[in-house]
Amino acid sequence: MQDTVQTARESSTEKTPALEPRTITYPVKTGGSLTTPCPAWCTSDHSDDVARGIHPADLLHQGEPVRLDYNADGIPVSVLQARLGQWPFSGDPEESVPYVEITPEVGTGASVYCHNRLELDDEIRKVRAHLQALIDLGDQLAEAQAVDHSRHVTDGGTAWSSLGRTDVQSLPIAYLLKVYGVKVVETEDTGRKAVAALYGEPGAMELRVKPDMSQYMREDQARRLLLDWYEAHIGGAA
Repeated sequence: MQDTVQTARESSTEKTPALEPRTITYPVKTGGSLTTPCPAWCTSDHSDDVARGIHPADLLHQGEPVRLDYNADGIPVSVLQARLGQWPFSGDPEESVPYVEITPEVGTGASVYCHNRLELDDEIRKVRAHLQALIDLGDQLAEAQAVDHSRHVTDGGTAWSSLGRTDVQSLPIAYLLKVYGVKVVETEDTGRKAVAALYGEPGAMELRVKPDMSQYMREDQARRLLLDWYEAHIGGAA
């Protein structure tokens, strides 16, 4: 069986996954009937199969799809759909046992079939690598927007006034500290019952932090405190 094939068979009506395996009797088109259990993971109700009758080799079990849904310019798009499947009476030994079908772009109908957990793990690693690339792209976006903001600032002393809530939430913290004129001071006494505290006004702010605070925590606290200041002084008017 090839790794990539066109999905030619239609799935049956879906419903909430059953808690226990069901036993269903299907009329067989060539005569007689077939009584067989439906796996607990199958979300097809098989009503069409029961109503129309089947050839045993065409009986398909399918699980609930897992996918990413987007709205691109008003057009719904689904990608990376994955679901369990099984053709229990197929003559193909890879189809007759449960597998995972991955459809990278649902609109194309082209799928990749993973016949064991190791093959699925290979696909998961690809998705994780793509996710990390998106995270890195997010960092690049924040840096690019900071550079663009600095290029359009005419008065460095009031550059902070052109920043919006989203900017405070997303621009690199180093750039925000520079724009707001924040001096970071390590001290055991922050002046408040907190591990970090922000004092002053833009252009002459002081961020007091505990000396043993990690860099990640410092950046997190700095952003939170700047956002608190923004909400208190500008948020209502933004």
